[in-house]
Amino acid sequence: MARAKRTDRTEARRRYRADQVAEFDGSPDGDELVHDADAVAPAPARRKGTAPAGAAPVAASAAAAGARPARPSFMGSARAAYRQPNVREDLAHLPRLLIHWSVLVSAALAVVGTVLFLAIGTSAASSGTASTTGATTGGYLASMMVSLFVGPPPFGAALLIGFMLPRATWLVGLVFGLLASACFTAILLAQPADAAAGSTAAILGQVWLLGPLGTMFFAAGIAWYKRFLDLLNPNRGQRGKTPQKPQSGRGNAPRNRLSGSSR
Repeated sequence: MARAKRTDRTEARRRYRADQVAEFDGSPDGDELVHDADAVAPAPARRKGTAPAGAAPVAASAAAAGARPARPSFMGSARAAYRQPNVREDLAHLPRLLIHWSVLVSAALAVVGTVLFLAIGTSAASSGTASTTGATTGGYLASMMVSLFVGPPPFGAALLIGFMLPRATWLVGLVFGLLASACFTAILLAQPADAAAGSTAAILGQVWLLGPLGTMFFAAGIAWYKRFLDLLNPNRGQRGKTPQKPQSGRGNAPRNRLSGSSR
């Protein structure tokens, strides 16, 4: 009885396979398909008009490559990088931009450089630029910070503000130029009493003219140059995206019903 029971189960499995093969392949001859299926597992059937299993990743990669923006020309990038200042919106964003880390770091270096310059006792030259006459390391450090972040104009601060701020670089540069001019005025007024009053007044006029305006134009120019380089970059649309590689092997292949069934 046990032998007959096992034979009935085998016949039932064969009839089920024959029905499944006839349903998918449309062949009325079920016995021959059953014997072929027992010998070699056939490939999964693909309906007419559908793409093969490996074609989906290739099509996705082609679509992603086609979505990459076209690289503009040199003059087109230069024109597209220019942004007309919006005074009302820039003034509304000014309080938030003034506490940006680039502005705070530049202001801290300007104030520390001024205090260190005055404490060491170095003097400004008659041309309005900080001299490097300090013999100590602190003197050289103070002169460098004053030259880059006090000016006039403070090119180091304008470079940092222009590259790091998202907008209104011209307005933030103008405000920072006022701070830098105040720091340089303190350095200039701390000169010995025998300095000529006429030359001091002329230098102060240049400081308050070149400091704010120079920082404003230089920071705006750096921001324009940053946008210009970004437009010339052919991979600007792919930042932060990891390329998807098509899955190879049998990872995404559909499971064959005939090969997965037990005999």
